Amino acid sequence: MIRFLSTRFKFKTLLIFLFMLAAIDPILKQFGQFGLNFLDVLFTIALLTALYSISGNRKILISGILLVAPIFFLGWTDFAKNEFYLGLVLYAFGMAFFGFVAVSILIHIVAEESVTMDLIYGSACVYFLLGFVWAIGYGLIELLIPGSFSVGGHVLTRMDYLGQYGFLNDNLSYFSFITLTTLGYGDIIPLSPPAKAAASLEAIVGQLYIALLVARLVGLHTSQSMAEKREKKELKEICKPLLEKDQGNTQKET
Repeated sequence: MIRFLSTRFKFKTLLIFLFMLAAIDPILKQFGQFGLNFLDVLFTIALLTALYSISGNRKILISGILLVAPIFFLGWTDFAKNEFYLGLVLYAFGMAFFGFVAVSILIHIVAEESVTMDLIYGSACVYFLLGFVWAIGYGLIELLIPGSFSVGGHVLTRMDYLGQYGFLNDNLSYFSFITLTTLGYGDIIPLSPPAKAAASLEAIVGQLYIALLVARLVGLHTSQSMAEKREKKELKEICKPLLEKDQGNTQKET
């Protein structure tokens, strides 16, 4: 079995912070500067935890560091705020990093030969990471093609993103996850062709991922059960002559 990720507690920790980032991001932004500072810390921990989750392989870890370094620099210094090209760089590296981590974990899942809690945690992490990849992608589309999304009847502008905090816009994160789950309330509408295409692709990927993941887990569980039964049968066949010999000796003694 191919093992290039050491996953003890890594996926579980990453899942916790990804869940927090998705669940309380919109809430924290309502608390002004204090909420933004707390979100800064939460987002930084989430990125570091994502790096930690792929730290089992040196080459993969170095690649992850190279992708996340510009995010830290541009995010913490605010150089990308109100700057179009630096904003594009921030969004591009953010999308690339989350996608890279998702693919790395997914490769590990495919290589696994047994169902474990780490495998389940890792599978959930990939699902959250997919939502964030598309959320950042929608922001990138909005930067390149202003007016690609309508939120409650208001057509967004480029400055709605360049002047905001970070690159995880709460509206587009919300839109991404309801699209990934095919819930679709209809309060946020993609308008431009690239935005519509990205939303359609996310809905398809979300459904395919769940279907293929369940099939994978069921297949692993079935093969694992069959292997255990085969081992028990082989052990029984090995022990059978010894048991018969022991029973024969007992009968002779009596």
